[in-house]
Amino acid sequence: MSAPVTVVIPTFRRPDCLARALESVFAQTDAPPFDVLVVDNDPAASARAVADQFAQQALSGIRLTYLHEPHPGVANARNAAIGAVRTTLLAFLDNDQTATETWLAALMACHKRFPAAVTFGPVRAALPASGGPHEAYLTEFFSRPESGPTGYIRQPFGCGNSLVDLSAIPPARPVFDARTNETGGEDDLFFARVKAAGGAFAWCAEAAVLEHVPAARARLGYTLHRALAYGQGPITLARRKTPVDWPAIALWMGVGACKLAGNGALYLAGLITRSPHRAWHLDRAARGLGKLIWWVKFRFYGAAQL
Repeated sequence: MSAPVTVVIPTFRRPDCLARALESVFAQTDAPPFDVLVVDNDPAASARAVADQFAQQALSGIRLTYLHEPHPGVANARNAAIGAVRTTLLAFLDNDQTATETWLAALMACHKRFPAAVTFGPVRAALPASGGPHEAYLTEFFSRPESGPTGYIRQPFGCGNSLVDLSAIPPARPVFDARTNETGGEDDLFFARVKAAGGAFAWCAEAAVLEHVPAARARLGYTLHRALAYGQGPITLARRKTPVDWPAIALWMGVGACKLAGNGALYLAGLITRSPHRAWHLDRAARGLGKLIWWVKFRFYGAAQL
């Protein structure tokens, strides 16, 4: 019996994280037969040993394939996966995530009830240590906002913990824009194309995953760097249009200036009063600043990691 879905795990120099993610995938219950595709984006193929180990112990109904994409880049890794799978449905799981036992079964059941181009599930942050003045902010930053009960939604999220139906997305290939290999945002551009083509998005409240946040990321220095890049998102979409949507860029720069000024002032006030909410204001101020310096590239992936 051929599998109806492939679980895709892109990975870059995180063998221990990959092993943890694969353990969670192999522990799935009530799921139909499924394939697993590990996309190793490290030129040195550092994930091969872990993938081979799990391939040898794969349970009945699970077929694990290792794919080496030696050209680093988040878009390259995802495009390689789409070119290699034999199924129409792809369940993306990031290598720093672990799936709950009924994750895949829930995604498949949701897709049957609410057919959509892309289905998303909750992401809940697991911080490396508790405590600290910004714990609540960091937990929220690395989590995906809960979007109510299972059903159709209007706005997409990110690729991590998503089910993509290749038969319901625009046919143009490659799916992900290689210009985002180092900066990220490849999923934003892809989902914008899906939405423009009339594709539907769905939310599966039962398909939760945990995101294991390493200590190097569980700090304001990292999150604010990402906040700057996230703030550029709407302008990046406007820049990618043909012709470039300059009025939208001007509008978003105005929004950014207001966010920077308003939240910057609130952060300073919170700093003086030691408000527990000051990190959120600093984050929003950084996103506003990102809209004002939209031409600056913030690199997190691909060659930037070498």
